[in-house]
Amino acid sequence: MSPPRSTGDTSTRQSGPNRHQAPSARPLRPGTFRRSLRVYRVILGLAFESARGRAAALFLCAGVFGMFGAVTGLVTKLVVDALSGGHPGRAMGIGVVYLLLVGAGALVDDISSLLQSDLGERTSQAVEQRLMAVSSAAAGLEHLERPEYADKVKLVRDRSYLPYFAFTNLNSFSSIFFGLAAAVVLLGFVHPILVLLPVVIAPGVVLQFQNYRRHFTRHDGVAPDERLAKHYLELATEPGAAKEVRLFGLGPTLIERHRVLTEAYNTMLFRDQLRRAWAGVAAGSLYGAGLAGAIGFVGWLALDGRATLGDVALVVQVARMAVGQVQSAARQAAWLAELSFVGERYLWLLDYTPTVVVKPPEEARPAPAHIETGVAFEHVSFTYPGTDEPVLTDISLVLAAGTTIALVGENGAGKTSLVKLLCRFYDPTSGRITVDGADLRDLDLDGWRANTGAAFQDFVHFQLVASEAVGVGDLPAIDDLERVGASTRQAGADRVIDRLPGGLSTQLGRWFEGGVDLSEGEWQRVALARGLMRPAPALLVLDEPTASLDPRAEHEVFATFAGMVRRQGAAGPITILVSHRFSTVRMADVIVVLHDGRIEEQGSHDELLAAGGRYAELFRLQASRY
Repeated sequence: MSPPRSTGDTSTRQSGPNRHQAPSARPLRPGTFRRSLRVYRVILGLAFESARGRAAALFLCAGVFGMFGAVTGLVTKLVVDALSGGHPGRAMGIGVVYLLLVGAGALVDDISSLLQSDLGERTSQAVEQRLMAVSSAAAGLEHLERPEYADKVKLVRDRSYLPYFAFTNLNSFSSIFFGLAAAVVLLGFVHPILVLLPVVIAPGVVLQFQNYRRHFTRHDGVAPDERLAKHYLELATEPGAAKEVRLFGLGPTLIERHRVLTEAYNTMLFRDQLRRAWAGVAAGSLYGAGLAGAIGFVGWLALDGRATLGDVALVVQVARMAVGQVQSAARQAAWLAELSFVGERYLWLLDYTPTVVVKPPEEARPAPAHIETGVAFEHVSFTYPGTDEPVLTDISLVLAAGTTIALVGENGAGKTSLVKLLCRFYDPTSGRITVDGADLRDLDLDGWRANTGAAFQDFVHFQLVASEAVGVGDLPAIDDLERVGASTRQAGADRVIDRLPGGLSTQLGRWFEGGVDLSEGEWQRVALARGLMRPAPALLVLDEPTASLDPRAEHEVFATFAGMVRRQGAAGPITILVSHRFSTVRMADVIVVLHDGRIEEQGSHDELLAAGGRYAELFRLQASRY
């Protein structure tokens, strides 16, 4: 069985009101010179922000060390000339001074290594935190569901060392520049033509840079396959998939698919290494020819009496250093190629324009703490970015204040998509959603979400202390154990907490020593308690929040909850309930039946049964099983 290839999302995005286009998904070409400068400036900025003092000290040291080879060549010349001129004392004095310089240089080098190690850790953490900020700052979910976005996040995350190497790359170029400048000056004193040595061997740098750049471009093309191979590895090794992998006998298939993908990647990598090796041989031949030519030329000058033995020693030492500096420039050019390659992806992430545009606080309307009249969907249609088929079409629906509305329908009918629009994880492709007559897009988004409570089917297993796993549902009250306890009782999670060895202070999950793992149903009760932490939400969304519970447990939870809502009356929240269990949704004030992204029916349980439509059919079909 051949593995499927993830090619990413390259389809055209639909346009619509207030819709911002994301950057193109096509392969990125080498940026313009201005773009490359921005890459370098942004990446280096992270290094300097992380540890400005250390960065400045290392940059200064790099320039000093760069000239050390030229100083060594000059000392060699002075010693040889002193000895050949019959001045051994002068030669010894020069040697002693040089040894003192070497000792001081070794001490500074040790300090530099310590500073470099610390700077590397700080900059890697800065990149990870910047990625977290870029990803979590976007108001919607669209970017997290785009394959091209995931590819670039993985690429940058796997190279979180990038700013550190960008800084060392800059330091190396600084060292090379000062070293070559000193070498050219000294070679020019011997003979002006020798200053052309770096120019003669420079084409080798260009050759190696081009090979590395092509390698990184090819590597970008296999990023989806690399991600897929990692997914196969996780499926075969993580406990979450273990039961199904064994039951369905997927192990050999996963191994084979992983093998095919990794062999293709390794073949590409080997061929690139072979190309770079041949480029290295060609560049090395050029370097060797330039060095031999320089030494041969100064030797001929010495035989002709136009150069001293010290000049010969100087050229041998400095010319070798100059060639070494140019070779180092070739290696740094390769790093510069990777910096440009990964940095372009990093800038792509920074420049990514999300589709959910948040109004500045001074322009947004305050979100209501309590909904007076209701929420209205006005001819709302929605298509997920990067797809062509709408998931919601011409939805017109009024959610009256203080009512409970149940959304029902078969899988793929559009229930969760409607909930995502209501939470403003996405904006409608057309139409609008109003809250007490105001467009949802004009409201303060942070305020709207702060007044929304929610529990989802795809809930998170927060491996925190139990009180925090519930309390994060309302961060200002995370340490309020009375509030946390009330939420757990309302969600029926108190029975879970009471069985834990340390109650609310128990560490949940197996990631940490002493942690207690829960069943899926118990995790869901904790998630439901978390969603009910906000004491007086304007909107409460319960999207399959009890799917992992048995029907009796679900009914108990919602019976308790429905009683609380009815006691609050019009002062209570608008409650959106998504469930496949009709014994639960029948307690809602209004039931909305969705089919293929459209509203097919709406009314009370009794009204829909009497109508004899889709709801009645699905209700009787489910009831026949009990």
